[in-house]
Amino acid sequence: MTDTSSRLVQSLVENARIGYSLEQDFYVSDAVFKEDMARIISRKWIVAGHVSRIPNKGDYFLFKIGSEQIIVIRENDQSVRAFFNVCRHRGSTICSAESGNAPRLVCPYHAWTFGLDGQLLAARLMPEDFNKAENSLIACHVRVFHGLVFINMSQDAPDDFDATFGDMGPILAYQGIDTARIAYAGSYPTTANWKLVVENFFECYHCVPSHPEFCSMHAPETLVAVGAGPSSGPADAIANFAPKVKAWEDKAAALGRPIGSLDDAPESSHLRLLMQRMNKEGWSSETQDGTAPAPLMGNRTAPDGGRMHLSFSPFSQIVADDHFAILFQFTPRSALATDVEMIWLVNGKATEAEVDIDKMTWGYHATTTQDKVITENNQAGIMSTRYQPGRYSDQEGSVMKFQKWYLQHMAAPKAA
Repeated sequence: MTDTSSRLVQSLVENARIGYSLEQDFYVSDAVFKEDMARIISRKWIVAGHVSRIPNKGDYFLFKIGSEQIIVIRENDQSVRAFFNVCRHRGSTICSAESGNAPRLVCPYHAWTFGLDGQLLAARLMPEDFNKAENSLIACHVRVFHGLVFINMSQDAPDDFDATFGDMGPILAYQGIDTARIAYAGSYPTTANWKLVVENFFECYHCVPSHPEFCSMHAPETLVAVGAGPSSGPADAIANFAPKVKAWEDKAAALGRPIGSLDDAPESSHLRLLMQRMNKEGWSSETQDGTAPAPLMGNRTAPDGGRMHLSFSPFSQIVADDHFAILFQFTPRSALATDVEMIWLVNGKATEAEVDIDKMTWGYHATTTQDKVITENNQAGIMSTRYQPGRYSDQEGSVMKFQKWYLQHMAAPKAA
């Protein structure tokens, strides 16, 4: 099966046309999805959640990706661990609840018991030559960075974390992501291939016909130029918009915001992005009326009217303004299923009375609900025998860059 799927992917990559959507098999094939998992998804640092979900020793949550389940658990005040949810006895899952607290990890099948460090503590009635030390839980690479829990399922050494993401630290610190708390979480499971979810997120060509709420929060010229990132619009629109961004950057820098941007090339490991710009004139926050739904976040002493879009990878994104941040998680589950999760973060010291949940979630809840419908319709059409790749517009530059990144990863030799 592996050789067959590899040959299929090789043929598809060789026949792909840059500037056009991908061939049908890329979006529907189980064989291609297995290669996606092996070549890309399992080898990337992906945000599993916010560390505030596990404040106490033994607190855990499950992160499900593809056919894998990862137990993310707090070992102690200094350590967060991650393990594959697979007992070393006969393979049963150990944790069945989506989250909880466990002083020990006990397999419900035969009661094998593991410590929070993954070490096997007890296994009843085993032969004398059984070695408990050789039967620890299988660890998953994990790193907590500014309050975000990243996992990496690589069997070999993963990409160096600090070299990959270290330069994002100042803006995450300024936003106060590490000291934030979760105000609301929304789930939008989407019956579509993960690449369609990402492609939709990476373009704003569809915003005007599809997202009235989103468009009401942003100036029309902004949507055209950088609606889905610095590479997403026509070159002339981006150039015309640049002086306005520079003027806002000067004002924001004077208030303490770290100014900078990232726009990784398709040859990069994670296709990172950092874009900062001003909100719609007169809008202090991305809400229905532009007013703040919560106290200022992070190190701000005054609002600067700015908006940040940060992408750790196509799977993990943050959109944030002065008063709240949204963590977007696009988690592949199968060829035709993607978990889309949004976590709204606010100042960790903000009381419930100070946060207007309805106001804060109004725009992006509506937009993501619409995106679910749009993307599922896209998937349904691609399933047709009459589907064929279509030409991209001048406002889909970020989609073309993602396509190049994806194809390069799929063309590269698989790890041994």
